[in-house]
Amino acid sequence: MCNGNDVPYFKQYPIDQYLDIEPEEFEKEILIAYAVCGKECGHKEFIVDGQTQVCKICHKQMFRTEVKRYILVEQDVNKR
Repeated sequence: MCNGNDVPYFKQYPIDQYLDIEPEEFEKEILIAYAVCGKECGHKEFIVDGQTQVCKICHKQMFRTEVKRYILVEQDVNKR
């Protein structure tokens, strides 16, 4: 099975070429789906429900097997 890190065409921009953004407010809750690809590909991943479900590996449509609601828990990740 292949994951996105194995694909040689995923390249990175120089840091100064990324968009400048203002901090965004995260949604308080979202639906997350567990999606699987075909047996030939074997890729599986969690996706935000309602977002694209195209496989990053083979570019075919993935199947959502289960959807769960996730609720935001505020935590400062800089303080551990």
